[in-house]
Amino acid sequence: MKVSLEFDISPKEVRQVLGLPDIEQLQADVIAAIRERMAAGVEGFDPLSLMRSFFSAAQNFPGLETLQKLLRQATRAGGGAAKAG
Repeated sequence: MKVSLEFDISPKEVRQVLGLPDIEQLQADVIAAIRERMAAGVEGFDPLSLMRSFFSAAQNFPGLETLQKLLRQATRAGGGAAKAG
């Protein structure tokens, strides 16, 4: 028997249901900072160091541990399926 389910749900609603953090403001801040530095033509602009600073700030967001656990479970499940097949 084959069963198919289709959900009409927005990404924001999925994050809320799973208890994941809302990172829209963080994303907007990162993009704004990148645009400002690119527009200013800053020499030595390093996007990687900028992203590291934002990710360290994201560690304080509620739900981040839940997201990390889900990602770990998904990678373990994916790795197990690849070995079995």
